[in-house]
Amino acid sequence: MLKQLLKIIFIIITIFLVFSFSTYSKVNAASTLDDVLSKGDDFLNAADDTTNTIDEGDLQELSGFISGVLLSIAIGVTILSGVILGIKFVTQSIEDKAKIKESMVPWIIGILVSFGAFTIWEIAVNLFQNL
Repeated sequence: MLKQLLKIIFIIITIFLVFSFSTYSKVNAASTLDDVLSKGDDFLNAADDTTNTIDEGDLQELSGFISGVLLSIAIGVTILSGVILGIKFVTQSIEDKAKIKESMVPWIIGILVSFGAFTIWEIAVNLFQNL
């Protein structure tokens, strides 16, 4: 069941990446050398334009959104896999319960890694936000 869930998540992420990259794959081909040079000059002069700066508020909002989504995914996977392990543990025989207990070790390590990474992310964001 967990393998199927991981396959579905992988497929969804792959589809998202394919569609997001396909929107950026359009190339504007210049027909003459003058067009190439003028577009190159426009690109170089864009660095002097101060209206294209990154807004810190938008960056913080994006960071908060990304961490929230990743935390929600981690919580969902943790709860779902915990429920599946719990149901298997309750319904199986004694020999199978020992195997399920062994499979809980990687589950607990996964919980520690995912929530530890989230905690480190939040500490880093809060530390560098105050600098």
